Amino acid sequence: MALQNLKTYFESTNTNDFNAMLKLPLVVSEKVQASSFHVKRTKEGKFEFYKSGQKTAMDKIDRTIVKYYENAISYFKAINPAIISQLPLDWKFGFDYLPTKKAIHIEYDMLPKNNLILTHIQVISPVDPTQIKKVIRDPKVLFQWADQLEVQRPQIIQQGVLHGDQCVALREILELSKEAFIEKFKDFSFTRVVYNILNDGLNTTALNNTLDGDVDSFIFNFYDNKSVKSFKLERFDREYNNDRKASDMYQISILDLVEFVAQFDLSKVELAAETADERYLEIISIMFNAYIEKHATKYIGASFDSADFASQPGFELNTAFIQNEKTISLVQNKVLSELFKISLGSFRKKRTKETEIINKDLMAQLNAIVENIENLIMGEVKEEDVMNFTTYLKNQNLKTQISPILEALTVDHKEQGKKLVNMFVGRFQPFTLGHIKVIEAIHKQNGHPVVIFLVKSKTKKAEDAFKRPYDEDTQVEMINKLKSKYPIEEVFIIPTGGIDRMFNAMRPKYEPVLWGTGSDRMKTYGFQVNKDTYREDLGVRADFGLFEIPRTGNNISATQVRNAMLDGDEKLFKKLTPKPLHNMYGELKDKLEQSMGVVAESVEIDFLTFENFIKNI
Repeated sequence: MALQNLKTYFESTNTNDFNAMLKLPLVVSEKVQASSFHVKRTKEGKFEFYKSGQKTAMDKIDRTIVKYYENAISYFKAINPAIISQLPLDWKFGFDYLPTKKAIHIEYDMLPKNNLILTHIQVISPVDPTQIKKVIRDPKVLFQWADQLEVQRPQIIQQGVLHGDQCVALREILELSKEAFIEKFKDFSFTRVVYNILNDGLNTTALNNTLDGDVDSFIFNFYDNKSVKSFKLERFDREYNNDRKASDMYQISILDLVEFVAQFDLSKVELAAETADERYLEIISIMFNAYIEKHATKYIGASFDSADFASQPGFELNTAFIQNEKTISLVQNKVLSELFKISLGSFRKKRTKETEIINKDLMAQLNAIVENIENLIMGEVKEEDVMNFTTYLKNQNLKTQISPILEALTVDHKEQGKKLVNMFVGRFQPFTLGHIKVIEAIHKQNGHPVVIFLVKSKTKKAEDAFKRPYDEDTQVEMINKLKSKYPIEEVFIIPTGGIDRMFNAMRPKYEPVLWGTGSDRMKTYGFQVNKDTYREDLGVRADFGLFEIPRTGNNISATQVRNAMLDGDEKLFKKLTPKPLHNMYGELKDKLEQSMGVVAESVEIDFLTFENFIKNI
């Protein structure tokens, strides 16, 4: 989150409040014009790395798109294991990272020690790794850890309380208009004036040999008991142009790539990589090669008109994680290298907003592609597909991983709902005593009723005949029968289990507190519930989270119930289902048999001779 400008705050608040703030203890440091970089130790004694503006750890896709952070990553990987073991597991170390002397707008005289300046430490919640409990900015602590990690200490200019003359001099600067500021500092260093006001004993900045050069800004942290008010002070005449438009070549390429990939047959692709991020790189490489084979001539003499900073060392494509030899050969060409980076970024997440390039129709087409790619990456298979043992093991491993495709949310109601509820998501084909166990367990936690989300996919698959035989009306009828006996508030029908879909359905009427789920779904749902950006976009309650219902060997599954009906075992059916549904046995059995019968009549069994079977292996 960007810091508020001290001059803006000075002009918008009343004089008494501002003067009162100046009397608070403070720490003033110099902000270097550099990238933000965070590092967190893992239980295995390794590191997770976070680039600027990203709340999830970098993966191989991030590191392929740009090699900018590789020096910092290599540095930490080479740190003595004895030092690594001393780093608290719930601390995330924040750095300014500068690999070259020339930043975007400033050229420094020197580089930071090992290219890194320790600026703060985030203390992470042990319960929810996406939540920050507090931020440590105490210079004493930062100096200690900077020395331990052999990186540069932050440049602390002032620590303590400002005296009267300092307050007066600071206010005199803040009272200047932009025009007066330009006139005053056209021949004199703004940096030197600020340093002299705060600490006239310093004669060098963090990375410059004198006080005459420019710096990025000064960070003022005012401490009011346990709370901190943070501001930045920078030149009043500094203007950044953030309205850079995409080049025509970039727009043409996006449209052309989407059109090509939409026609690409993903069903014929077999991925060999075993991690989700490597599989994404693998599929994009395959499609990229096929695209270039057909459209290479379009890029002869082309230019993507990249931003100036992108031409600096470190912003080029990193081929270290690309395994496809043909792709590696193609991206030696600078234009094709940029095109590959565009390909990697274009199919990595679903869009929720239209842009000058992507209209509503193109967005729908692009999102469908993203979903198909994700299914391929995460090893989604149809029930009737036959997997060899190696593929089975690979898919089981993928189920423990996080998808590299980061889907954006569509939030219709940012305001929290009026009535507190718990939530439960499922397909309920049919409703079982296992489902009732979840409802009763989460209701017992806080006394709130349970909202049920019934997931009804619009697409039909062959396995649905047995796994999903009941239509929406039948399922709602089942749930309505249960309302008088169990704490069920309402049922919503949704096409997918996306967290934004559910919140949009509930609000403004309801606000969820707990999401009840079995142990087998904790990781899948946890990715949605615990992701920082999702929680911020949705504006959830601080106590919103998952409530785990442990799975045991005695759990009741809907598959058991359906098999009981197919076997004509009404006694077992009643043992596995809640009593209000017992009089639906005949109806549910008939609908299951009808569903199975329709498919059975449509399937032709082709018997092979042993000789033909051998030939087809």
